[in-house]
Parts: sequence; C-alpha cells; structure tokens
Amino acid sequence: MKRRTLLASVAILSLGTALPAAADWRAQYDSLTIGLPPIENAEEGARRWQPFADYLSEQLGVPVTLRMASAYSGIIQAMDAGEADMAMFGAAAYASAYDVLEGDLEPLAHAVSRTGDRGYYAVVVVAGDSEAESLEDLAGQTLAFADPNSASGYLVPNFYLGQLGLAQGHFASTGFSGSHDNGILAVVRGTYDAAATWHYSEDNGAVQRMTDRGEIEEGAVKVIWESPLIPSDAWSVRGSMPDDLKAELLSALTEFHERDPERIEIVSVGSWTHLVEVGHEAFEDSIAMREEMLRQRGN
Repeated sequence: MKRRTLLASVAILSLGTALPAAADWRAQYDSLTIGLPPIENAEEGARRWQPFADYLSEQLGVPVTLRMASAYSGIIQAMDAGEADMAMFGAAAYASAYDVLEGDLEPLAHAVSRTGDRGYYAVVVVAGDSEAESLEDLAGQTLAFADPNSASGYLVPNFYLGQLGLAQGHFASTGFSGSHDNGILAVVRGTYDAAATWHYSEDNGAVQRMTDRGEIEEGAVKVIWESPLIPSDAWSVRGSMPDDLKAELLSALTEFHERDPERIEIVSVGSWTHLVEVGHEAFEDSIAMREEMLRQRGN
C-alpha cells in the first residue's frame, strides 16, 4: 500500500533485504496487499495462498498481505478504494473491475493448466444419481449460480443459457450460493438441482478438490454441460501502477515455478504448472458478454 510516513521507510530498511538500485516504486509503496476472491472457504484459502504472499514478500523485499473477500465484488471494491494493489480476477470479475476502474486495470499473468491450457471451463453439475443429462433436462428444476461476478459461476453459463433459449422460464428458480463450493454442496444436499462451477477437466476442478478434501464423496455429482474455454484468472494491477513495480511483479509471477517449486505446488494444488504473461485482449470476449448482459437488463 502507499507510503505515508517517514517511519515507513525505516520499516523497509529493517527487512534486511538487499534492494535493487532502481527501486523507485518502493518510494511509493512500503507494503503490498493482494486480493483473493471466494474460491475456497477462508481457512482453506489462507492455507493455500499464504505461501504465495510469503514468496512475493521475499522476492520484492516488502511485506505482502492477503485480503480474502466473501464475494468477488469485495475485491473489486478494494482495488477501487486503493485497499488492494494486485488481485486475482476471473474473466467476469475482470470485466466488472475494468468498468469500475474506468479502464485503469492491467492483467499481468495467468495460469497454464497441467494439460497445457491457458484457461478452464464453466460446467453445470447435478447429483450423481440425477436423471438429467443436459441443460434441457433441467426444465422446471432449480439452478445455483456461484456469484454475480464469477465467469464460470455465472457470466458464461448465463450467456450460453440465453444463446440456447433457456434463460427465461426454463428453470423453476435460480439463485446465488455465494461460492463454487457452496453451490456444489447445495446440489449434494438437495437444496438445488444443479449448480454452475468450473473445471480444467473432469478430474481437475472444483468438484475434484472437494472430493480430495473429503467434503463430498466420489461420484456425488456429475457434469452435464461444459462451456467453451474461458481464460484463466489473471493477476491484475492498476494500469497506473509504477512500471518498475509491474515489471518486478510480472517477473516474480512468471518465474514462480523456477524460483520456488515447493510453494507453487501448494498454491496451484496440482491444477496448474506455471504462470505466463497475459494481455487485456484475452478478456475482451468477457467484457462483451457483460455488456450484452447489461444491455438485456436495460442498464
């Protein structure tokens, strides 16, 4: 976050880290805060992402703290208020944040899956013993979306439901569960008939992670619909951030797998192998989807 007092400069020097000669950005930032969306529950999120914050702190020579939000909108608001310096945005959240920040948003890097894809898929799941095999089979049933600012949990499946003519009147009701895990649990418990979530592949995604953690049984749910590829969540900053800080962040992100292979294994949960640079153009389709959704709503 931005420096405000002379004492802050003393705090930086006390880190004992040898800083590069051209460390101009540290004249503005004595610490950094990174924002995380509600991908997992708070306890699991802290266990997974604290090693990432520690890694960045060691690489950059300033304290790095986590800010985990209960909703995607919380991360967008934190970026807008200057309370988060970098955040992980899915395609839908990126589109919303780009609007809120009036274009002052720049993606730096995103993940490459272990199958080599620079993205993932939105999926709709139902109970493992459900007779439904397609979206059409869900007529008159209930569907849980994850969050209004989730690409796989709302924007993308909602867009394609519209393309298929299933957006209006097809379901008995739809709602928001608050997170991918909550939506999957709602299906398992019978609260909803179906839920929108994500995966890289059938054995690598939100359902498999919950299975591996013992939160649901193997085969408790099944996939009945899969979207086209969605670009991986991007670590993004304000475009107006100092160029030298953006350069150091990009280097730390794209070299994470080489500099700290043990920590990246924890952070990636084995789902992805490394991070690569990404540009704004990767999210232009998502921005267009959001604009179309707002147009249909009359906003």
